[in-house]
Amino acid sequence: MQGLPPQPQASGGKGRTALFVALGLVVLLAVGAGTAWFVAGGSSGAGSGGGSKEWSVPLANADSMDFSQGLAFAGWLTDKTVIRVQRDGVLAYDLTSGKRAWGAPSPGDQLCGATAALAANGKGAVAYGSDQLCDHLAGVDAATGKITWKIKIPAEKSRLANSLTVPRIMDAGDVAVVYANDVLSGYRLSDGAKQWTARFPQGCHIKDVNTAATRVALLLDCSFEGSGNFVQVLDPKSGKVAWHYKMGDLSLMSLMLSADPLVVRQEDGDKSTFLVLDDRGGKRSEFTTGKVDMLAMNTVAFVDGMFEQRRYAVHGDRLYLTTFPENVPGKARSSDKVLAFDLRTGKQVWESSGTQPTKLNLVRADDHGLLALEVGDWRDLPPRLIRLDAATGKAAEVAQLPQKYGTEGDDARIFERDGAVVIVPWTSVAVKHAVVYVQTKES
Repeated sequence: MQGLPPQPQASGGKGRTALFVALGLVVLLAVGAGTAWFVAGGSSGAGSGGGSKEWSVPLANADSMDFSQGLAFAGWLTDKTVIRVQRDGVLAYDLTSGKRAWGAPSPGDQLCGATAALAANGKGAVAYGSDQLCDHLAGVDAATGKITWKIKIPAEKSRLANSLTVPRIMDAGDVAVVYANDVLSGYRLSDGAKQWTARFPQGCHIKDVNTAATRVALLLDCSFEGSGNFVQVLDPKSGKVAWHYKMGDLSLMSLMLSADPLVVRQEDGDKSTFLVLDDRGGKRSEFTTGKVDMLAMNTVAFVDGMFEQRRYAVHGDRLYLTTFPENVPGKARSSDKVLAFDLRTGKQVWESSGTQPTKLNLVRADDHGLLALEVGDWRDLPPRLIRLDAATGKAAEVAQLPQKYGTEGDDARIFERDGAVVIVPWTSVAVKHAVVYVQTKES
């Protein structure tokens, strides 16, 4: 039928040898003597707080201008540990003490990617390779730190000197979805077996891709083929096409912002347009906002391909965005606001600036609203954990963190569980710690 996109063909792998997101840019130099591994894995893990109420891990070479030294590819949380995936290995710290629970060095010269989250069974995947080629994938058991399997994946060398092209690795249920060298494939997290590879005709390419537990959502550009542009949804277990939706022109910064619910973002100058589709590929709503912050929190210069983490959250029929930060008068920091939208109607429900003039990092959204960290400033404003009401946006302080951790949560993956706040900064820009743990509840 004319106007339908070319259908990818799923090819399953028979071999047994074998987890708020656009393509980004990071310099990864050689690991050298493994300095970061030994410093980050030393006995100073519980040095800052000295107990279960508060501890922190120093970030190796935090004062270096080589920000790739402190780059995290993922932050994972289990019932017992917080896990940081970084260039030289995967490091797990005991939540109650801050002591190193286990460490898995990179199987190759260095790590160069990871699933953003763990699967329900506690399995994750990391990419590894040399300082020039990131061409292997490995499974990690988050309970023990054991590398459970290793396979080779498509890869390409960067065209830029001293830079590295890395795969985008996403979790979709018990499948790791890998996009590298213009190839999209699914690998079983339990043993690394390839489940499928999506193939597209000459002239078609993936503009952006995102995943959820039950779907892989693509922005597919086939304009050179005369077929136009499409949203296409694949089954993560088989790679087969579930449905598609024909789009108009795609902007330069088109993003598959969320796979479930499915939200596409397009940029037009200082405005953003959001398209929301239902589970069958029908249009739910479309709305336009002013300038919102879609900058990635986890990129540094000269790494190309990472799955980018952005300042937004989605839950049910609510989409939470942040405005572009502005300078706070008389202060050496910026502030932003949270905007809440109803995905059914596309209408803005409320706007909130929190309790203090500072940037906000969105922790998670649920039926009650949005949990966020007011980043603060180590000079004069302690970080605060706050909750924004889903219906009104009214901000209420949940807990205050020590002022010395101000700015640590700016560009970071942040977890909260039973009053414990865990901060895993993405890069070493303006931070001193690889992990921060603060229990805000009184025992």
